[in-house]
Amino acid sequence: MLSRESELIWQGRIHLGDEAGVFGDAGYSGLATELPVTLRKIDPAGADTTRLVVETDNVQTFAGYPGHLITVTLYEEDPGAPNQFQETVLATERLTSADDNRQEIPINLAGRSSPMFVSVRVRIDTRVPPGLYDDFVVVRLSHRSRDHAFVAALGFQA
Repeated sequence: MLSRESELIWQGRIHLGDEAGVFGDAGYSGLATELPVTLRKIDPAGADTTRLVVETDNVQTFAGYPGHLITVTLYEEDPGAPNQFQETVLATERLTSADDNRQEIPINLAGRSSPMFVSVRVRIDTRVPPGLYDDFVVVRLSHRSRDHAFVAALGFQA
């Protein structure tokens, strides 16, 4: 059963957009922010899928535009080059006004070795003309796992 409670990974206030200072209580990061996360599978017999949840404040996208891009990337050792890592995009989703400031991103980790190092990047929709970019705040990153098969922590932890 998918847990009703999310496991908190990070909470704060990161302002994304093109108008620094719109949110005086948030750190301004510009057009994107990316958070590193370590996932550990603690139930070998459990599901190979899990969900990351991005929550925001004040997302207001324009109709006709795709919305803000959320990308989950896996970092794993390159089998052909020891001590070098490669990036693999596991999932992408779009965040729009219709999502009510919350987007769940399902990710499939079948065949991956634990611990798994992933990042969650939120990038504003730049198809909108500059000067009209949506300014909003990323406030929380959480994790939901079926039967608690995975646990998550902020940062890359070997």
